[in-house]
This record gives sequence, C-alpha cells and structure tokens, in this order.
Amino acid sequence: MKILEIELNNINALRGEHKVNFREEPFLTAGLFAITGATGSGKTTLLDVISLALFNRIPRHEKTTLNTNYLDSTGAVITRNTREAYAAVTYSCDSGIYRSIWSVHITRNNTMA
Repeated sequence: MKILEIELNNINALRGEHKVNFREEPFLTAGLFAITGATGSGKTTLLDVISLALFNRIPRHEKTTLNTNYLDSTGAVITRNTREAYAAVTYSCDSGIYRSIWSVHITRNNTMA
C-alpha cells in the first residue's frame, strides 16, 4: 500500500482544511522524508488522520471510535469550537486506487453523529 494523499478538517489542533499530496513535489522525488516540527505543530495529527480514515480509531486513544461515548464525553479528535471533522486518505495497492474517509459532526442537539 502506498499513501497518495492525506486530507483533514478540524482534527486535533489543526483547524480548517489541510491537504498533503504525496504525488506532488517535494514528495514526488524525495523517496524518503521525515515529519518534523515544534511541539504541537501537528506531526502526530497526521498519523491520527491516517488511523482514523483507515481503521476508525486512533491507537493512542484506545477508546476513540465513533461507536463509543468516548468522543461525546471528551470531545477528543475534533478541534475545539468546531462542529464537524473529517479524515481522508487516498492510497494505492495492487488492485487499484482507493479513498477511505472518516467523518463526524455535532448535531443541533449537541450529540455526535
């Protein structure tokens, strides 16, 4: 499996929409790269986005799935003071190119759906 693109909206501290396209420079010809930055800059959030989109959970938050009350009780994952979030990964494998998406929003009754 090769990750081609990561997209996110309002995940952890990264407010708004963000996109990392590995089919464009500087990733296209790099071969190997590192995720670096200051504390709180979003390095782990990129890994969270991949986990959410592919597996509907974040390993470092053992209980974080859409099927539990964990998100409701803690507000984990969604950027503070926002009402929706999504994580998407586009990837390729031997059988083709696929896109996996996880999303959640806060309803008018302040529950998560």
